[in-house]
Amino acid sequence: MSKVMTMKEAVSRFVQTGDTLFISGMQHGEPAAAIHEIVRQKIDHLTLVSVLVATANLLIGEGLVDRVLTGYINQDERSYAVAKAKAADRSPVYEEYSHFGISLVLMAGQMGIPFIPTRSEIGSDMPKYNKNITSIECPFTGEPIGAVRAVNPDVGIIHVQRCDANGNAQKWGTMGVDMEGINASKKIIVTTEKIVDVDVIRRDPNRTIIPGFRVSAVVEQPFGAHPMHLAGCYSGDMWGYYFDTGPKENYESYIKDLVYGVKDWNEYLKKKADIKPTGYFENFKIKPVESEPIISGY
Repeated sequence: MSKVMTMKEAVSRFVQTGDTLFISGMQHGEPAAAIHEIVRQKIDHLTLVSVLVATANLLIGEGLVDRVLTGYINQDERSYAVAKAKAADRSPVYEEYSHFGISLVLMAGQMGIPFIPTRSEIGSDMPKYNKNITSIECPFTGEPIGAVRAVNPDVGIIHVQRCDANGNAQKWGTMGVDMEGINASKKIIVTTEKIVDVDVIRRDPNRTIIPGFRVSAVVEQPFGAHPMHLAGCYSGDMWGYYFDTGPKENYESYIKDLVYGVKDWNEYLKKKADIKPTGYFENFKIKPVESEPIISGY
């Protein structure tokens, strides 16, 4: 059954006020187009679960986030987005883990267990500040061992290179916590560079990281990860994005013109191409290098 719809419809149907939201992409292939749509629809009081997602600064700056679960987020007192949220009394509470710790809480969620044991986290002072990190007695050895509480996001959003209309999604390149986070989520929105025939997916099943029966919506959106890179598709402009949304004047201009001032991502891309130097998006095209074919059959 086809699950294809527009970004506007997918976000309005499946992302609700008060949701715990997992956003994929650890400096690779983040669902930037979806994040912009959430901001445009002003869906607020979110709990954000993400690591190194650059465009999440828009969610924070527009006061849409109550709580952030993360291993690292490059938004501190030097960030105008953070300052703007603080000035509006909409600064989120941060629940800190290590990167490995975030992968564990999401893996536990994916496995359907309430917590997962670990030798990580407890050697730091994180348990002092994070009530979801603790120590327990191992039932087999009697020794103390760490434990982190599982997280099951209400909705997860991921951007991939290809997906069929049924939601069977394939991604390659660096994964970060994409596999754990998206499969721990109760509802899943897949945004994809292109929708392909189901036979393409079947011919290379090992790249499938989300089975279609778990997916709520599929949105075809070329350049949907910009300004980050996407392996095999295009390079990125991360530092350009930080400049565009860093200083107050730049941030407010970006929000006005490229978030609230456009109806969708396609209009965003066109408007940004007009603002930037000639050939801006052409510069991100990559020279394809094919890997060795993998033979399968019967």
